[in-house]
Amino acid sequence: MTTADAQSDSSHALGDTTAVGRLVTQMRQAIESGELRVGDKVATLRSLADQYDISFDAARGAIARLEKMGYLARKRGSGTFVADWQDRKHEQFNPSRLIQKKQQQKTVALLLDNKVHHYGRFYDHLMDCLQLGGFGTSVFTWHHGWGDDEMLPVLEKLEQDPPHTIVVQHLEGGRYYDALDKIARKHGVRVIFSFAGQHPTPDSWHCVLSDTNAAAAIATNHLLQKGHRRIGLVLHKRTISATEPASTRKRWVGHSGFILGAGQELRRHGMRHALKLHYHQRIDKITGSDAAHPLNRALAAQWLKESDCPTAFIGEDFRIAALLQVAKERNITLPDNFEVVGIGNTPWSTLMNFSSMWLREDLAAQHVLNLIQMSDTLFESVAHRIMLQPQLVKRP
Repeated sequence: MTTADAQSDSSHALGDTTAVGRLVTQMRQAIESGELRVGDKVATLRSLADQYDISFDAARGAIARLEKMGYLARKRGSGTFVADWQDRKHEQFNPSRLIQKKQQQKTVALLLDNKVHHYGRFYDHLMDCLQLGGFGTSVFTWHHGWGDDEMLPVLEKLEQDPPHTIVVQHLEGGRYYDALDKIARKHGVRVIFSFAGQHPTPDSWHCVLSDTNAAAAIATNHLLQKGHRRIGLVLHKRTISATEPASTRKRWVGHSGFILGAGQELRRHGMRHALKLHYHQRIDKITGSDAAHPLNRALAAQWLKESDCPTAFIGEDFRIAALLQVAKERNITLPDNFEVVGIGNTPWSTLMNFSSMWLREDLAAQHVLNLIQMSDTLFESVAHRIMLQPQLVKRP
């Protein structure tokens, strides 16, 4: 699959539903359809914000992105106009002209969980950034439980044709990190670990992560401010391997951050025994703890019918969406003040209209591109660890 095909398929399936992304999409469509013609003046940022019911900063971000993509041009003292976007040879409207020819030919390998869309639009944003930066991409997706049959050919490919950078989005609990690290060290390949749980990684890797502890803490604080005194946290079943040293057994458990963040926030408010943990069961290696599996749907119905059912729940968007769907399909009467907060701000939260923690995958993608483009001297001078602060997106 080509980069363009991958981006097209991903955008269709997931889409960028942020305020910036929506405005970019609508204006691109207007320009490419001829509704806005070359030379037409674009409305002011304040007018765009009012027209599309978005913030001033979101309007400014969208216009800036459209300028980088070559659709708009800003003229000092006159305003912003539709550029000759089809004439990519013009340097002002072609960001790739700013990238050296040698750098344009470099490739970036993406090693992604096949469920990457569950965690936001990181893939979409990253593909946009890489394309604008002039980088080719090789995308490898892995599936939980497939193991060596799937990963060894990928490692062999990376060994035979090493890319400029490898972007890793979690790999089977770290099973292949050592092998990947050896390839990177041998060929001088940059490795950037991004938009996954806060798992331990080799010291030479660079990280761009969203603070999941903070996401759970902010969600918990929001619910406490709304008067909730009993909060449920929906997670996957925690698997703690007895073969691991005691000091590292729980470090690989992705949802520990959610538990710590919510628990610490409750203690900060002087509340104890206010958090109830609800675990989706692991079906098998391939399926994982699928929230939509009949077993986990039955569990969700059981949770909602319990006499001490929390009045509010926190969990990844797709788990919260499954919980709400079960309540609807089984006609379960929920408390009048029942409320949920998702984590991810994915299309699930948009379609089902519940508040969610935005993990800022847009910023993560931009930071990853910055690290890829960074000079060797600066890149190798320190192990970069970038932690992004999540934001609560309130709905309705």
